[in-house]
Amino acid sequence: MSTRHLDRRARFVRQFNVTAELRAAGDDKTTLDGYASITGEPYEVKDWLGTYSETIERGAFKKTLAEKDDVRLLLNHDGLPLARTSSGTMTLAEDGKGLHTVAELDRRSSLTNDIAIAMERGDLTEMSFAFSVTRQEWNGDYTERWIKEVKLFDVSVVTFPANPATSAKLRAADLDDLSDDELRELVARAQRRLAPRIDSTRELDALRLLVELP
Repeated sequence: MSTRHLDRRARFVRQFNVTAELRAAGDDKTTLDGYASITGEPYEVKDWLGTYSETIERGAFKKTLAEKDDVRLLLNHDGLPLARTSSGTMTLAEDGKGLHTVAELDRRSSLTNDIAIAMERGDLTEMSFAFSVTRQEWNGDYTERWIKEVKLFDVSVVTFPANPATSAKLRAADLDDLSDDELRELVARAQRRLAPRIDSTRELDALRLLVELP
């Protein structure tokens, strides 16, 4: 298996169909308790890297949690924070199941109260997290990926449950920062993915030339 670093520049989002629960905490406070990620279980991903099996390995959150990265609790990865690790209103911990999330929600906020009502009704139950990859491994043909270490950006309550892997974004500005070797790696992946669909020898030769440029 080979270690790859190109994907560190991308921001990934993974959604898991894991129920998040609420419990009363008194004084206009409600506690959210759930899992933003499940570890040790492979799932299928289809994104700009291709189609592959991905597993978030146990221990992947150890470093980011030890470094106390400032992580927000959001709705659909956007908007005002509902809770935050730096303020002490949210705690994150990795256990044998995944990334355990406990957050104190203030019901005096209209947004928080609306979310809490939707969760109490069972209309809003799934969680997700946004991250970048800092350590990973791929198999030789890029059909299996093991995420060994991540940097967290946020955890979110999400409206729409989905395939565990829903999106990965690489900005145009990131391409300008790629080294020659990283750019060749990206083009090589594109070549492998597109080759079965290209009939023109000329187009295939153009892809090969990009990979082989000095």
